[in-house]
Amino acid sequence: MAPGGAASTRQQGLQQAASVLFALVGIVPLLLFAFTLWHVGAIHQTLAQASLALTLVLMLLGYWLFRSMLTQMSEVVRSLTRAVQAVAHPSGTLITAPAAVAAQPVVTREVTGLGAIWEFDEMARTMDQLWQREARAHVGRYVHITVANAQEVTGRLLEATEDGLLLEQDGGATVAVTYRRVQGIEPRRSG
Repeated sequence: MAPGGAASTRQQGLQQAASVLFALVGIVPLLLFAFTLWHVGAIHQTLAQASLALTLVLMLLGYWLFRSMLTQMSEVVRSLTRAVQAVAHPSGTLITAPAAVAAQPVVTREVTGLGAIWEFDEMARTMDQLWQREARAHVGRYVHITVANAQEVTGRLLEATEDGLLLEQDGGATVAVTYRRVQGIEPRRSG
């Protein structure tokens, strides 16, 4: 199996991550609450049993609502990705998610304790495509680029490649900026 395939099998969706988070923030405290009731000898009282049952019902309701919200968010990410791909490839050939992953370098975004979540990568690729489309309209022009965690860059936009932007600054220096760091592109007058 290819290395890229191995990376994609380790990824998980938002719904799987939600299940892990549910176990950590829902089930563990409930078990601790039940253990505490048992340890102090109150587990056999009707009020303690009722509060334990109510806690379980509320926890399951919260889990169901959280899972529903994540399902809708995943659908929004997929729809946005399809729409951007349709605009980026207007020839009528819509690239599906696996083909887009193969065309792009594998860059995994990991959540501490949960691992890689594929919706994050999909959304990042979608934003890359949007910035690339925006930048192509300014190729050859003088622009001002806002860069995440760096100084802003001003210069003539030489290229908008698949990987990022190439700018020529006033002193003749060439600067490369990846799309993942772009936060804004504004046209400027030269000089």
